[in-house]
Amino acid sequence: MPGVFRYANPGTIRWGEGSVAELATEVERLGGRHPALVSTRSVLAQPELVEDLRPEPVATIAISQHTPIGEVRAAAERVRESGADSLVSVGGGSAVDAAKLIGIIAGRGAALPHVAVPTTLSVAELASGAGFTDEDGDKAGRGDPRMLPGAVIYDARLAVRTPIELWLSTGVRALDHAVEGYLANGANPFSDVLCLEAVRRLFRTLPLARDRPNDPAIRTENQIAAWLSYPLPEAAGGLSHVMGKQIGARHGIPHGFTSCLLLPHVMRYRASRQPERMAELSRATGAGGGPLAAADDVEALIEGLGLRRTLAAWGVEEPDLRRAVDALAGEHSADDLLDIYRQAG
Repeated sequence: MPGVFRYANPGTIRWGEGSVAELATEVERLGGRHPALVSTRSVLAQPELVEDLRPEPVATIAISQHTPIGEVRAAAERVRESGADSLVSVGGGSAVDAAKLIGIIAGRGAALPHVAVPTTLSVAELASGAGFTDEDGDKAGRGDPRMLPGAVIYDARLAVRTPIELWLSTGVRALDHAVEGYLANGANPFSDVLCLEAVRRLFRTLPLARDRPNDPAIRTENQIAAWLSYPLPEAAGGLSHVMGKQIGARHGIPHGFTSCLLLPHVMRYRASRQPERMAELSRATGAGGGPLAAADDVEALIEGLGLRRTLAAWGVEEPDLRRAVDALAGEHSADDLLDIYRQAG
């Protein structure tokens, strides 16, 4: 059977404690000299994370959670006015996705060069798509190969300052990428190897981060595992992801926690439809207990990490679930989707 694989990660990825010292090298390699910094208020409230960045930014942009499109447009105008010729994002998925969108708006289609310095494990930095919240409060997205960052720098010296609950929840998000990448339609032998290895590494290293939250070496191991989780863009369009996006923006639930809520239940739904794949996943998550065992292992991991696992903890009620189901029903029936949401209740 003919197959095709399109590898779309950024061209340069650096990792290790202190690697942000190479930021100027990467900005200049991409043709920039005067970058604008795109981040979040929580990161900017810790000046030690950004005060030593070189080259010094000509403008600093703070973006809210879930990347509101109005803030993105205003930021693009500010970037134009500042004369910035490139972008550096520091933070989680909201900051990274905002920089992608700002770059293509401010560059009037050409896309400003972008170096991503992520401080969570959401791996938005590896994708050419970007999620945002539209004017009605709904989650939306845009995909464009021009938005793929030119370089990524994983520096545990910065990442170790990310609160451990946020860090671990985005680690589950990376696990979600790996699982849904492995379950994606089609023959994907290259990405299969990476996704399964990402699952193994995340299961091994996330509990270590829980126990030793100030250890940069462990954070680096987490970052490498998350990097391996996303060789396939289809992972971002998996069922757990799209169901999470329907409730995340409206209820202020960060992406990592939507994966904590939904991933085990989506995996159980998949077990009867992809039993062989799910059985193979169980060999990566544990000792290999069959199609349903992988979901049980994931749920146990999330519980062991001390992360919130129920929709009730976020104030999501039945009418909210029905609204989400109405928006999603098609490939999967409304009854099936509602059942998955209810299991997460």
